Amino acid sequence: MVISSQKIDRGEDDAGGGRRRSQVQFSPDQIEASENAKAFPWHARTRPESFDPIQLRTFQPPAGKLLDWWNTRSNLFCCFFPIMRCIGGESLIQAAGDDDVVEEWKRQLEATKYDKKCPDSMKGLWWLKYNHAHEELVTIFSDANFLGTFNEEGTDGYGDWQRPLSTNWSRDYTCFGLILSVANKKEDSSVDGQMNMKDGICTTFNSAGKGVQVVYKVNNNEWWKVHYNGNPGEKGEQEINFMYKWLKVLDKDGNKTEHWDEWKKWVDEPLPHENCGSTWFPCWACCLSNTELTDNMVRPNRRQVVRFKY
Repeated sequence: MVISSQKIDRGEDDAGGGRRRSQVQFSPDQIEASENAKAFPWHARTRPESFDPIQLRTFQPPAGKLLDWWNTRSNLFCCFFPIMRCIGGESLIQAAGDDDVVEEWKRQLEATKYDKKCPDSMKGLWWLKYNHAHEELVTIFSDANFLGTFNEEGTDGYGDWQRPLSTNWSRDYTCFGLILSVANKKEDSSVDGQMNMKDGICTTFNSAGKGVQVVYKVNNNEWWKVHYNGNPGEKGEQEINFMYKWLKVLDKDGNKTEHWDEWKKWVDEPLPHENCGSTWFPCWACCLSNTELTDNMVRPNRRQVVRFKY
């Protein structure tokens, strides 16, 4: 099928509360990406009525609890941290307690402030709250690549989106976090998905398919990422196995949002479940339940590693 460039009519609100028509020119690639995204069954599921991070109750560490590899503040194999950071080429930052860090993130956001590919409402620095993969702060949309029929307001259009994993993506200063950082150093490492800005939904692809991971917009400063047991039309398509929040902590101008204080609180607080061996003794968590273990696992490390892009 050959697709030529074409203009798409959009109805937009005018200053008087009426509707006006506008035409936007899109390339063949943008139109093709839009048509492919429209074909996804966006309405096969709806955003959950309430937020429930089910993984806090169901997660079991793959290698058991004998060694403290899973904790976001783990010191296991700490003698190798400087070497791994050198290999990865990351900066070591204080997650929330240093004004210089906020200024650095602000500088990163300034670099994309006037980029019209990403809607202003989606720009900013986001905290991956309740994600236990030792990944914390990401300029998710600001540094993403968009291809589709999106409007500048981020309220209409369909298409593809891609977010490189290599830069402006912080990980906890742990063996697990450093492995993730080194593994995603290559520029071609990315998260890919489709976007439906009209309904405020996007997907991220993985090995299980293109519809297992869905992200729902709650408002301009909050999205919910939901993992299902199956793709639309498959067994388990409505069954949720993982759920966490994307919370904007700095807006496009680098100003702190209503979520910053909570981020800082979680960073500064001690782990909710500790004993006399935490976290210097490798086997200190053997007596913790899986629920307590996972509750610890989503608490950010005060120290993070990140490769800044600009």
